[in-house]
Amino acid sequence: MRSRLVVSWTLIAILLGYGVVQTAITAAKLFQ
Repeated sequence: MRSRLVVSWTLIAILLGYGVVQTAITAAKLFQ
């Protein structure tokens, strides 16, 4: 059960990180 919790938190962290990266790339393109 604990492993499932770790997996779900890992997925959430990956999704959040991906969203931040996409936002940063978009902002960099806009401000160039």
